[in-house]
Amino acid sequence: MESRSQQGGGYEPDGESLSELLRSWRGRLDPRSYPGLAVPGRRSIGLSQREVARLTGVSERWYSSLERGNVANYSADFLDRLSSVLRLSRAERRALYLSAIGRPPALAAVPEAGAAAEMDEALQQFLDNQSPNPAYVSDLAWNVIGHNEPMRDWFPWAAREANLVRWAFLSREAREQLVNWREDWARPYLGQIRYARAHYPENEALLRLERDILAGSPDAQEMWDRREFYEHPDGDLRKLRLPFHQGQEVPVRIIALRPMRSDRIRVIVLMEAA
Repeated sequence: MESRSQQGGGYEPDGESLSELLRSWRGRLDPRSYPGLAVPGRRSIGLSQREVARLTGVSERWYSSLERGNVANYSADFLDRLSSVLRLSRAERRALYLSAIGRPPALAAVPEAGAAAEMDEALQQFLDNQSPNPAYVSDLAWNVIGHNEPMRDWFPWAAREANLVRWAFLSREAREQLVNWREDWARPYLGQIRYARAHYPENEALLRLERDILAGSPDAQEMWDRREFYEHPDGDLRKLRLPFHQGQEVPVRIIALRPMRSDRIRVIVLMEAA
């Protein structure tokens, strides 16, 4: 049974209390679809509080306390079990968390191979339509999983399924091509890694990326000790010095996007700035 606390508190959207949400969610479920709940002759739709408690693995008293909206330190494990029993969508699960404990669920670890499946024909067409601006898609650990032709022209290494951040820190050419490498590129990248690691502490690809960069770059180790966090580069204006532009400095505006259907990939477009 979960332990209760008087600390914390949830957020209830106007007109939709936690009690109303839970009653509505359990009321739409068919008991006949749950093994062990089917009763001969029972045709009514909706689960009782007792049934939800039983399926979730808590006492009826505990669950009814939640449905009454009582303040408690509900654990993520309990809320996830309840989400599964109530067959909540991703958006509904988030609403449950916000209403029950006042914060969204933590982002789950994502398998490395899983993100590549998000790269489909529609997203590739979007990248191609950004021409002549370079555009690419990367996963949570900055592995480039999709790109357009201008991206290959500017950065030939992108065609080798390379890792953007490893290239930035561990290749000699990156320090020449990324103008003001330390302040405009390296420190923000490290801040992004730290931010991502805080959100996905169990992600093995992010952990390996952090270790590889810190082990391979003394400069990265020194900057890492600053403990800086950086969420994303959207809107940043930075400069590149690339062979494709005869070594001239090219100012670019970074446009960072994330598809609504996925939190495991990011889309980056580099727009030449006047």
